[in-house]
Amino acid sequence: MKYLFSRYGGSSFIIGKGRASDEKLPEDQSLDNLLDHHATEIIEKLFFISSYDACPKFMGAYQRLPPKSVKIGSVEHDFFEVFMQDDFRVTTDIYITIHDFSNVYALFIRTNGEYLKSVFEGYKPSYDYVQTTFFRDVSPHDLRLNPKLMEIMLLILFYKMGINETDFNFQPSKTFLGKRISKKFIENVNTLSAGIKSDEDLKKLLEIY
Repeated sequence: MKYLFSRYGGSSFIIGKGRASDEKLPEDQSLDNLLDHHATEIIEKLFFISSYDACPKFMGAYQRLPPKSVKIGSVEHDFFEVFMQDDFRVTTDIYITIHDFSNVYALFIRTNGEYLKSVFEGYKPSYDYVQTTFFRDVSPHDLRLNPKLMEIMLLILFYKMGINETDFNFQPSKTFLGKRISKKFIENVNTLSAGIKSDEDLKKLLEIY
């Protein structure tokens, strides 16, 4: 049941075939090929791949985080990834690490909630690789020196999670990266996110962010 969550490739299915989004993926699902030919260039020099659109082989559930992953925050939000009769709240932790290249970042999320365990028998949280972000020719791309890059990735993530127009609560972690997220972002992320109703709205926001 867990693999029906929209984070594993969206919520549309084709009877007898599986997820509709699987047909969007090329045979060569290497990181290089997807970044070069299939990633969304939302603004100039900013590319991303979201598992909420389609889930390539290197994304999905992991039992352990890759080495050097850092928690950057947690978000309390309504859970929309499977159609349920009643709304309920969960907490999702967000982690970041580099993926092969120093300017390519992987976001992992881990969703916790007692209600999930009661509804989905045998549910066990995993570290789910949900977003790859590539900053081409952006300097500096060290997150400690340019923490705005993390804020951009979070805006994309909240939009793709479908929580951007809801009452969510983001809290940065106390790690060295979490502490670099600006107070201004924390105070305004709900207002900024609420205005994103389409990819075009996301593009307009990121162009001026």
